[in-house]
Amino acid sequence: MDAKTSNTPSPSPPTKTPRPPRRIVTYTILGGAALTLIAVLGIQRQSRAVGTRAPRPVTIAPTPRAPEPPVQTPVAAARPRVELVFALDTTGSMTGLIEGAKKKIWSLASFVAQGQPTPELRVGLIAYRDIGDAYVTKVFDLDADLDRVYRRLRGFHADGGGDGPEHVARALDESVHKMSWSQAQSVVKVIYLVGDAPPHTDYHDGYDYTRAARAAAGKGIQLHTIQCGTDNAAESAWRRIASLGGGQYMAIHQDGGMEDEHSRYDEELARLHDKLGHTVIGFGSAAPAAAAEMRAAEAAPVAVKAARAGFMARKGKAVGGEGDLVDSLASGAVKLDDVQADLPVEMKAMDKKEQASLVAEKQAERNAINKRIDELSNLRRKELDARDDAAAKEGKADGFDVAAKKALRKSVKANAAAGFDL
Repeated sequence: MDAKTSNTPSPSPPTKTPRPPRRIVTYTILGGAALTLIAVLGIQRQSRAVGTRAPRPVTIAPTPRAPEPPVQTPVAAARPRVELVFALDTTGSMTGLIEGAKKKIWSLASFVAQGQPTPELRVGLIAYRDIGDAYVTKVFDLDADLDRVYRRLRGFHADGGGDGPEHVARALDESVHKMSWSQAQSVVKVIYLVGDAPPHTDYHDGYDYTRAARAAAGKGIQLHTIQCGTDNAAESAWRRIASLGGGQYMAIHQDGGMEDEHSRYDEELARLHDKLGHTVIGFGSAAPAAAAEMRAAEAAPVAVKAARAGFMARKGKAVGGEGDLVDSLASGAVKLDDVQADLPVEMKAMDKKEQASLVAEKQAERNAINKRIDELSNLRRKELDARDDAAAKEGKADGFDVAAKKALRKSVKANAAAGFDL
């Protein structure tokens, strides 16, 4: 049978899915992309919001730190110090020594000032005699004002005595217990007991020279004895006292055996000494005392001026006490603004710039004078030391001043904490 004529129905053609219009497809794609973009942007915005949110504070216990050490303010090193007490028999037989000591006190002070580094110096005095005399003791405490010490010493005069022994025990006891001794071990502390008669041991008044000597040693004070003359009883006691007091015994001539101290440099030193006094600007209530000290210093013998000049140059001062504006400003004791009412009349008429200029001028002049004094003093000391050495080689006995210097040098060496050489 012909296929075209067959009665079998023909199969239906396949049904085609109608294609959406092209515009709808475009909108669908764009819409989906937009939704996707919105979703992505939303996620990014949320992510940024999370990233920029301030974190919740978390409390963390601090790690303990060691406390900072306190700031240490530099402390200026303390100057070395020497404290000397002279217990001097001032009865009639001691005239030569007393008069010689007045001339030598500045020599001893200048000797101490030559220490390296220069130590501070305080000197005390005790004049002693005996019961029944005008006084038993006169006590002058340790003092850094050597002008005042010199003035007190000049007031000592030999008189009284007569029965032989003197009240040595009381003089020693008061040397140990009535002086304002420093407590520091580094301070060189020395007592010189100077006399020509043995101690009374029959008074029973509570004073005992052996107990006083032991007390000196217990306080770190070296007790040196200088015997004038040749009394055997005095020698026995003086040796025992020195032994108990940790010092040394020395014997000198009855009159002190002190040679006149002079050198080829004394005249120039004396001139510089007086010139130094003209750098003082007196101020305040102490100005009259400072002026009196300078007048007394200028009236001293040439050799005394030379020795005093050497001491003052080392201290950078012109007077021993207060009342000098130049020294007070240099040491920081006062400020110019704070002492306007205490200035001398001629300075009150100046403005503050002129006042400061005047003080600076005086200080510069003083520095130049002191420099020259120091140079000459070193030469003077060498000359005098050479003379003493020559006298020792010839077998001449030491005088009071030489004996005192030798004993002091040993005391300095014996104190390991002294902090200076002499």
